[in-house]
Amino acid sequence: MESMVFKLHSGMNAPKKPLALYIHIPFCKAKCTYCDFYSIIGREDSIPDYMTSILAEIAHTSSSLDLSQHFIDTIFFGGGTPNLLAPNQLEKLLKTLLNLTSNGVNMEIGMELNPGEASLENLIAYRDAGINRISIGMQSFQPHLLKFMSRIHSAEKSISTFEDVRKAGFKNVSGDLIFAVPGQTRHQWISDLQRLIDLQPEHISTYSLTVEEGTALHRWVEAGHVEMLEETVDTGMYAWGREFLEAAGYPNYEISNHARPGYECRHNLNYWTGVEYLGFGPAAHSYFQKRRHWNIKNLDRYIALVKQTGLGEDNFEAIDKNMARNELILTRLRLARGLDLSEYSNQFGENLLTTKQEIFKKWTGKISVEGGHLRVTPAGWALTDEISSDLMSL
Repeated sequence: MESMVFKLHSGMNAPKKPLALYIHIPFCKAKCTYCDFYSIIGREDSIPDYMTSILAEIAHTSSSLDLSQHFIDTIFFGGGTPNLLAPNQLEKLLKTLLNLTSNGVNMEIGMELNPGEASLENLIAYRDAGINRISIGMQSFQPHLLKFMSRIHSAEKSISTFEDVRKAGFKNVSGDLIFAVPGQTRHQWISDLQRLIDLQPEHISTYSLTVEEGTALHRWVEAGHVEMLEETVDTGMYAWGREFLEAAGYPNYEISNHARPGYECRHNLNYWTGVEYLGFGPAAHSYFQKRRHWNIKNLDRYIALVKQTGLGEDNFEAIDKNMARNELILTRLRLARGLDLSEYSNQFGENLLTTKQEIFKKWTGKISVEGGHLRVTPAGWALTDEISSDLMSL
């Protein structure tokens, strides 16, 4: 979704800017081998203190920032495992967020969910609280791959959780899958995709398993206990999956994301199209008024810092013109619709077709210009990061 101007329920005619909100809930029952997001296990007894701190952080932001020219477009509860919050706790957070500023029409309010960790009763309560989009972290339907990734659910739990989400009344549901897992075959990958398609979700996310520093997977690879799949196999699985999902009615609107038309994830599209966002909770990031800041990546220190200052901020950076230029290239080329060359030229006074002629020649067949948009072609999607890097300015 483009950065659009919506008319608000208040009936005001003055244009307002969309705003995305993110809540980081760091609690987990188990730590996945590949996960480098900030999450902690065995700390559910700290949820009350977490709630006190995050509500205080939201209140401080409300009093310190002028949000009168914004409206809330999307909200996302991520983690960690958001469903470890009780419905009344999540509802309290949501009501507090909705009081920050005007609410947009048809807001998208989503949350992540782990299979087998939310009862039907709780799912109904989440829906009644205002959640209208659910993303289920299925990751695989293969028992040995789930075990390798330290996922504590089964394939059957993924399916029963999806069915419960539907019973609870959710009509916008996404399923996540991971490919290029050591030991995974092409047949298993296509089988996983087919089993998810059979459930008929509105949205499907597919992620290549990557080795991130500080994870168990990184330690295993460094020690020689695990060998990752070759890059050609990884890119092959990506291409197979993309084609398979396209043929099944799930167009690829972003590198890792497929959706039935009209069900693209608006929250993530807000990130990728430069909409301002505010993040709350430990390790959450914000981007507002050409300034990016991130919260401290430790629950106890976050709680102490909020108590002391009202904020959990660890550090920040000002977004200068060169950084803004590079980020525009990086984010827009992730999207199937690509980079609007006139938008780029208007912002930065540069005609990429002229200044980057040699780069365009280098990537012939991998990028194209159609309808005033620079796009990465299907042949180049697995190389999007390299293409973006070449087009950026140092």
